[in-house]
Amino acid sequence: MNRPTALVARSAALAAAALLTLSACGATGDAEESAGSEAGDVAVEETTEAATTEAAAPAGEGTQVEIGQELTDSETGDVITIVSAVRNNPTEYYEASDNPDGEMVYLEVKVVPGEDYGGTISASDFYLDSAGEEVNYASTADDELTAAGFTYFERAPRRDGEHTGFIPVYVSQTADTLKGAYVRPEAKVLGEDQTIPEFRGDFEVPAS
Repeated sequence: MNRPTALVARSAALAAAALLTLSACGATGDAEESAGSEAGDVAVEETTEAATTEAAAPAGEGTQVEIGQELTDSETGDVITIVSAVRNNPTEYYEASDNPDGEMVYLEVKVVPGEDYGGTISASDFYLDSAGEEVNYASTADDELTAAGFTYFERAPRRDGEHTGFIPVYVSQTADTLKGAYVRPEAKVLGEDQTIPEFRGDFEVPAS
């Protein structure tokens, strides 16, 4: 499935922060590791075990719906699970002002990274459909989310292991069932003339 023009343009704008760059196994260098960690670049490194970040118990006035959709990126070995969503959350997000057709959704995701690459999986890689346009995280709604008792998923460094949390996504026109996607951009391998293709995994958020 081809990504809509709006999503392609957004991905270009986020390239510095989200475009993955890979390096072959055994590559070293503190500068590359730092770039992969801070900018979302992927540099091959040995991942280490880390304690799982537990999602907070659901709270607030929204309605939680179970999803349980597992997406496996065969290139990186990452397993992304769309665990659930909390729908119809009260919000003061600026786009919600005087818009009765919109909805603030808290998307719960779980990331189990593969063992071959480092770098980061970002909240900006998760999208929901809003009247034909794919939109990602509502960056200024993180305080609302945590105040409601949820753990905010900002990003998941692969070297830290499994990570779980919630991402606020505002859709300006809601629907009974919302379509969503996890999108990892095309990635270039550091130090090699090799590029891996974009990965896209689709899912649905059921009605509350």
